[in-house]
Amino acid sequence: MSIERFRGVLAAGLVATALGGCATADPAATVAATGRTLAERGVAGVEWRRGEDSRAEAVARSRALLAAPLTPATAAEVALLRSPALEATLAGLGVAQADLAQATRLANPGVSYSTLSGGGHEQVTTGVAADVVDWLTQPLRRRLAEAELERVKLAVAAAVFEQVTSTQDALVELQAAEALAERLTRIEAIDRAAADYAIALHGAGNLTPRERANAEAGWAETRGELALARAAAARQREAVTRALGLSSVEAWSAGPLAEPPPLPGRELSELEALAVEQRLDLAAAHWAVDAVERARTLRRRTRWLPVGVHLGVERERDIAETTITGPTIELALPFFDTGRASLARLDAELARARAQVAGLELAIRSEVREKAGDLAAALELAALYRETVLPLRRQVLEQTLREYNQMLVGTFEVLIAKQEEIEAEKRHLEAVAGAWTARLELARALGTMLHDSRGEP
Repeated sequence: MSIERFRGVLAAGLVATALGGCATADPAATVAATGRTLAERGVAGVEWRRGEDSRAEAVARSRALLAAPLTPATAAEVALLRSPALEATLAGLGVAQADLAQATRLANPGVSYSTLSGGGHEQVTTGVAADVVDWLTQPLRRRLAEAELERVKLAVAAAVFEQVTSTQDALVELQAAEALAERLTRIEAIDRAAADYAIALHGAGNLTPRERANAEAGWAETRGELALARAAAARQREAVTRALGLSSVEAWSAGPLAEPPPLPGRELSELEALAVEQRLDLAAAHWAVDAVERARTLRRRTRWLPVGVHLGVERERDIAETTITGPTIELALPFFDTGRASLARLDAELARARAQVAGLELAIRSEVREKAGDLAAALELAALYRETVLPLRRQVLEQTLREYNQMLVGTFEVLIAKQEEIEAEKRHLEAVAGAWTARLELARALGTMLHDSRGEP
């Protein structure tokens, strides 16, 4: 090969690579794109904060949010600002962007040097060579890395969405636990009054020892329930603190548990279609198929190429002090490994990836139907307590108080009626918390937040 022809081949490889371009290792654009993807699904404010200034700003913004009682919406904002777990998840975008940048780089050329001496003479040979196959396949490798980056972006977005909804779920559980402890505190006060009254009546000889012991036992059991409820609330508070990424010295409180909004006004078929469109894990699975297809295309196009083609230039100075220069080529031929096994593997991986996409879509549609049914049942139960059970229990208490004033019933009957009213409030509270949990589960199944007229999830 002449020097002129060699230079032509070398230039062709460089032009092909230049057309592909080199990707940057800075993940800013990738993080911004992931943030837009999540914002479309109701999770706004996603940033990867790598500098001290941005972290300090996030702390200041989170403390302004913590000044007011937390709601599920503001808890999500604080978690996005402060959670180390979310920051670690977003760092995966930096890894994927660096992999793309690496895939667009050329393999480094190699330099050789050898010297032979003897009889008072010395022969020196120097050379430089590069893997041309690597240069020529760089555009294909870039496209493969771009598909993998898209898959990682969607997988990271799905993980962030899951962490945000888990944080909201943890706050709802805390709201329910604190409200339950408050209700049990009121029941404990009533049971204590009943026990004190029973002791006084027993002392006056108007109550049997069994009745007195029964009243005191009821009070003791309520105290036990209250202690467990307070411990559960404290434990759940720590779970929320971890999810938000806060320290133990930062003060915050959970807002009251509100009534959940009604069901989304859509048919099940519409919800299924929305989930197929919005679920990030399904979109990532589609990109996984695309990545395998690109890998298979790359392997097919390079199957019969030599395993390695190293072109270079060699310069030699012989013992007569004559310097000669010329091109070199080194081929590693595919005699034994023809690529058939790797192609078969990629074919199998592609079939598996496509089957996984189909299976995931079926599972998503089924999950949406299941979670929508759970939410409908939970909302119905909460409405039953709110609209029927609680009003009836209040009527019972009101009527009992009237009969007490007419001396038709005694104090115990009034205490029991009040206790049953608070028990109904407790069950209503549990039903409301269950409805919020079911709503968040449906949001996870749909892959997008559900908002009411107030903007709350």
